[in-house]
Amino acid sequence: MRLRELRIKNFRNLVDVQSPIDDTTVLVGENNSGKTALLDALRIALPRTGFGKVNPFDEYDYHMATPDASPQTSDGIVIELWFRESESGEWAEPIIQALAEIIQTDPIRDLNSIGLRLSSRYDNTAQHFVFAREFLNLQGEPLAGKASSPGMVTRFLDYIRLFYLSALRDSDTEFSPKSQFWGRILRDLKVDEEKRNELAEELSKLNESLLAADPRLEQVTKSLETIRGVVAAGGTASIQPLPMQPWDLMAKSQVVIRARGTDVDFPISKHGQGIQSLAVLFLFQAYVDVLLKPTFQQDTEALLALEEPEAHLHPQAIRALTSTINGIASQKLVSTHSPYVLQGVPIQSVRLFRRVGSAVRILFVKRAFTTQLPNDSQLRTYCDNSNGKYEYHEGTSTLTVHGRMEDQEYRRLMPIYASNGEAQTALKVLATESNLFIPESDLADLDTYAKRIRGEVFFARAWLLCEGQSEFLLLHYFAELLGSPLDKCGVTVIDFQNNGSPGAFVALARSLEIPWIMVCDSDDAGKQFEQSVKDKGLSTAEAKECIRLLPDIDHDLELFLVRKGFLDEYEEMLAAMAVALTLTPGDTGYEDEVAEALRNRKTDYANELIRKLRESNADATRVPSFFAEAIRDIVAKAD
Repeated sequence: MRLRELRIKNFRNLVDVQSPIDDTTVLVGENNSGKTALLDALRIALPRTGFGKVNPFDEYDYHMATPDASPQTSDGIVIELWFRESESGEWAEPIIQALAEIIQTDPIRDLNSIGLRLSSRYDNTAQHFVFAREFLNLQGEPLAGKASSPGMVTRFLDYIRLFYLSALRDSDTEFSPKSQFWGRILRDLKVDEEKRNELAEELSKLNESLLAADPRLEQVTKSLETIRGVVAAGGTASIQPLPMQPWDLMAKSQVVIRARGTDVDFPISKHGQGIQSLAVLFLFQAYVDVLLKPTFQQDTEALLALEEPEAHLHPQAIRALTSTINGIASQKLVSTHSPYVLQGVPIQSVRLFRRVGSAVRILFVKRAFTTQLPNDSQLRTYCDNSNGKYEYHEGTSTLTVHGRMEDQEYRRLMPIYASNGEAQTALKVLATESNLFIPESDLADLDTYAKRIRGEVFFARAWLLCEGQSEFLLLHYFAELLGSPLDKCGVTVIDFQNNGSPGAFVALARSLEIPWIMVCDSDDAGKQFEQSVKDKGLSTAEAKECIRLLPDIDHDLELFLVRKGFLDEYEEMLAAMAVALTLTPGDTGYEDEVAEALRNRKTDYANELIRKLRESNADATRVPSFFAEAIRDIVAKAD
């Protein structure tokens, strides 16, 4: 039984967010963008010890958008979790029997679901906060009867256990007898009576040997026995260097690791933070593998909420760890600031947190798009004949399109609601939203390039797309001259020719609502790039604003720079490299010949141009207006 969707309202900066949850879901975004808030919401919704009568939210959990706002004036917190089958019959029969009162079955898809809602708001009449927990039907309405009893919540929590590991993973705490994993493993230690008696006898002999090792210990023992002369305690005093019970002995145990290149075992607390952090993660894996099901129900699922697994690890170790995390037999929600973690998960499993004022949006690559429409026999017939692309759910009046709504499909659907303007508006919005659909071929490219090679693009506030490495180098340098270093401004430059197609990157940017601008040549290749981007469903206004071709017809970067004030520097470079030209300055076609010579070693000449400009203390006046405008615009978008 796994979590498949969550909805949160008015919890800290999560004003109104919704997100599907995969087997492994990775949360990315800037600091204070809401990632930890989401994990904390889960901790409150799925407590380890069940729900009490006390409101689990404190005053700072309620969203307050203005300085004069207060928890009492808040609209109230809502946390809604949906656990769903991915395929019919996925849940085991014991779950079906134990939770029958709260399981809701979709009659069309034959999939079981459980919806749990926590809510808290201030009641002006009662003058206190009202806290409620409710199981829901498929329409989102509270269930009554046995489904609303406190015992049902307890029974439900026997089948889903949330474990939280914060970014600050302390091995001393996590490997103590009181820890959530190690302590439970120690307490579950089972030794039969015969073995326990045998161990006790051996421990007693070892204690005697230790005491006999130094005669002074006998004197200490005799001194302690004088207690009997003060109070009637009875018995005798003794010293036990070792505990006599297996549990007491194991409680003193510690994990040791032998570092590479040495024969000495060191306690884990004496190793670096990276090793300590890894040990805690693998301790969780051991707990799931060994003790989860024997401790709870046989069909209990573990849900691991993990903050920053990359802490204190080098890149290769992070990539290796990500592979290990994927292999843990539980559902995982992982927050990260590392592009290396992203390399191990599909782009569809990434959730991007983006602040908008005092609130947050959770953005992700959608594989389906929905809208609410009145039930109509023509619509149902159309869906039945769509080979699964369109689905209509009568219970919730929801139309779902799996992919992009094509123009001919839109034209066939609109007449169904010819007399219903509200429904036609909903269809129009659905058609527009579905333009964000990214085909599998583009996702494959993005998985190869955007994620594995340039994973940091997911952490940028805006993207500046360019053709190749020469543009990449020059855009960064021109931005420095303009006083707006792109990294400092949160702008990532993507040279798409080396990292896939511009259309795929633009599709991803639009899906994740990342502002973007593309600059490219005005030659035939540049026009093909322009068209591939327009084909992603851009409006005329968006295409005009975001696609920037070099202003002169049939110009590439080299010819453009030659004609925009850099001819002198290029002539010096070519002379220094003994490149012979057939034409001389002033001849027709001379600038074209210089540009052609530069094209043979584009990146080398770009680096050399930057070096010469640095030596001459170039300033912002040397930046061509075309690039200056693009840089200023993308920096403004990032802000």
